[in-house]
Amino acid sequence: MNKQFKTGFVSIVGRPNVGKSTLLNAILGEKVAITSSKPQTTRTNIQGILSGDDYQIIYIDTPGYHNAKDSINKMMVQQAKDSLDNAHVSYMLVQPDEFFGPELESLVKVLEKTDATLFLVVNKVDGFPREKVYEAASRFFPKLNFKQVLPVSALKGTNVDKLIELTVDELPEGDPLFDEDEITTQPEKLLVAEFIREQIFRQLKDEIPYQIIVETEKIEDRNDNLMYIAASIIVNRDSQKGIVIGKGGTQLKEISTASRISLEAFFGVKIYLELFVKVKEGWQTKDEYLKLQGLY
Repeated sequence: MNKQFKTGFVSIVGRPNVGKSTLLNAILGEKVAITSSKPQTTRTNIQGILSGDDYQIIYIDTPGYHNAKDSINKMMVQQAKDSLDNAHVSYMLVQPDEFFGPELESLVKVLEKTDATLFLVVNKVDGFPREKVYEAASRFFPKLNFKQVLPVSALKGTNVDKLIELTVDELPEGDPLFDEDEITTQPEKLLVAEFIREQIFRQLKDEIPYQIIVETEKIEDRNDNLMYIAASIIVNRDSQKGIVIGKGGTQLKEISTASRISLEAFFGVKIYLELFVKVKEGWQTKDEYLKLQGLY
């Protein structure tokens, strides 16, 4: 084993919409986690792999920590807790105007029990005055035994390199667990489904996106520069099917076009995407559909 090489797991936790997925994408320099302005976009833990000359960091992007009431949201919160089991470092991500309410108080209690080295990461500093950032750091730093506190902008890339540097210092020596060209452990079908679901979140309003899952049914390489993908958007009710399709199919076409562009950027090839809309009442209570989300 190369004694100079370091390998470890890093969990990224925080409330919904503080920028966990955006930070993971910024760290990797690649998009592997979907983002939107809506909270709870991320439903399951997503692993991203960052390999350097003398280190490999396996990042775990987690669903937003919140007061879960239904079964699927409780599973999402449990995913966030589970991410801490093997973490060597954990980032508690907050934003400058964050309020220390019951959800964060509960998260702090969870973090108190972890053996991971804790970093307080204040995100979105590009959108707030410096004084507000300092106030947030001062407000949250006493809550836990943080080893580091760092202001970052995942959107602008501010201090992201510094965050990686500080993280490597805390990792144990060890061999790499993945090939250096791997950037995620997400299965290809789940990754494709997530890219499509992201566009549903971006295109549709209100609660409809939360009632939807995506199943990737087929992926085929038709030639060196063309990938065929067939996927189904699964909704709870017929009325939701009509909303997703839109008048004359316009809404579904917009979702398909945006998804195709996003997938082409990731895979680096042309994509022929076929999207279907299916009604499966009560999918949230059925194991086969929860498995599609990586929740089982």
